[in-house]
Amino acid sequence: MKKITLGALDYGLAFGVDRTLRSLLQEGRLSAVGCLVASELWPREFKPLKDLADELGERAEIGLTLALSGDHVTPVSQRMREVYGDQFPARSKLERLAMMRLLPDEMLIEEICQQVSAFTSRMDRLPRIVALREGLLDRSEMVRLVLTALDSLDLKQKPWLVAPSVFESAEKRFLRMARKAGYPALRWGPPVPEIADREELFARLRHHFDFMDEDVFVATLAGEADDRLRRQEPLQKVAIRECQGEVLGSDRFFRLLDERDIFLN
Repeated sequence: MKKITLGALDYGLAFGVDRTLRSLLQEGRLSAVGCLVASELWPREFKPLKDLADELGERAEIGLTLALSGDHVTPVSQRMREVYGDQFPARSKLERLAMMRLLPDEMLIEEICQQVSAFTSRMDRLPRIVALREGLLDRSEMVRLVLTALDSLDLKQKPWLVAPSVFESAEKRFLRMARKAGYPALRWGPPVPEIADREELFARLRHHFDFMDEDVFVATLAGEADDRLRRQEPLQKVAIRECQGEVLGSDRFFRLLDERDIFLN
């Protein structure tokens, strides 16, 4: 039997996404969720997830998706808001600063710590997994900052860190740095195919997990269309989210996992 972590990293993005992820968690079709505590919906959407997490216990990995760039999220720390207002810097800007080793370390570490606090204070638990939005952990300087921030919090249990979707050399560097600091890590596996046709997605999933190792994170975009999501994303991506949500929640997918001897970790 092969153990795979099938998860989503965008809880808090939209009501339709959040409903779908909670449903999949409850049905055992999803093993992990990363929460966007920097999203507008987090103060409203944490409670139903907390209630579900209390019910599921060890059967669900509830964690945190750190945001230091990108849209639909707002800085949590006062210092970050004073510098950038209600928007994070673009990923490209942080990448350039990381390459030149000119990142504002103290400000970013404070923001990371505040996001962890925003998770623990609402969920009354430590994050079981931690990821960084937009694949920024492909930069060693960003890995260093995340590790420094987490170490400063002296967490009783170190979370699993999710590797970025990057080239093999960067992944190896990330895994080496994480493990040296004492953090368990999940490699990034091929995500659920971004297909809007249900039959085609089923066909692709039949052999999707065949050549994966254990301890990999397989990401899904599962969700349900709502007004907020339609405003935020292209219709094609919304259709992909709905297709993935329906397929992963189906009995047919459950039987497929059993046939392929896959266990959702």
